[in-house]
Amino acid sequence: MKTFLLVVVLALIPRLAYAFAFDNSVLMLRCPGRGSIEVILHRYEHTQEAWGNDEFETGGGHMKRGSLVIFQFANLDRMIYDQMTQSFGFWYAREAQFVHCQLQSIRNAWPVDLPYFHE
Repeated sequence: MKTFLLVVVLALIPRLAYAFAFDNSVLMLRCPGRGSIEVILHRYEHTQEAWGNDEFETGGGHMKRGSLVIFQFANLDRMIYDQMTQSFGFWYAREAQFVHCQLQSIRNAWPVDLPYFHE
């Protein structure tokens, strides 16, 4: 009975992947075709991606489809995060190509209170 309860509890408790912070993270991904892509997930569902020397796009929000979390950018690129496998992929809209990406690093990006000076 104890074993059964342990299995049920472990099945109901979300894995660590579900604790991924969608509102304050900086991801560095290595993706075929673009090299390193920096994705910043800001508060208020604002996102941005940057790669190469001058490539930069913004986006907003994310949607969930089962274990997939999809972040769309203004150029119609999509970053896909699979919570079950903890893997990342990118849909490059211009090339109409899906690629699997390797997570290089992830860190928190907490907002900073800026001082306000009265003149």
